[in-house]
Amino acid sequence: MKLRPISIDPQDGPVPQAVVQWIEQAGDVGKRIDCFDYIPSNPYVLYSYLTTIRGRKYCEWGSGIGIGIGMAASLGLKATGIELNSELAARSSELLNEHSLNATVINGSYHECHVPADVVYVYCWPGEVNEMRERFEATMPQGTWLLLAEGAERITPLILW
Repeated sequence: MKLRPISIDPQDGPVPQAVVQWIEQAGDVGKRIDCFDYIPSNPYVLYSYLTTIRGRKYCEWGSGIGIGIGMAASLGLKATGIELNSELAARSSELLNEHSLNATVINGSYHECHVPADVVYVYCWPGEVNEMRERFEATMPQGTWLLLAEGAERITPLILW
């Protein structure tokens, strides 16, 4: 099985105020955590894609402060994040609970943890893309979507086929 591009029409439009507040608060908390390699993607770009995948299991490989999984949970997706940095993982779990967002955070590496999902979102270092793709192809079933962030503003949707 190999990854192939798919066409998804992200739903640009107004973002609910509760989601904007979540993005702002979680983003502020994330800025206060000392994690040299934490680089967030544009949450509004991700949100436009998340609105197209309702009713699915969503997993974020490298979930940071939890903005993406919180947005996914607010849209009714079963959301799980895998985060290597223990402080980010712990703080994102606290934030999700404070906001009554039903999402799970696993402290670990997506190279070692496996979470069944219909859609995986990842924004990894450019030098790690090939290794991440190999892990995805080896562990996910046919038909799983990969939303691959290629910079903060661009997401490439792929499907394992």
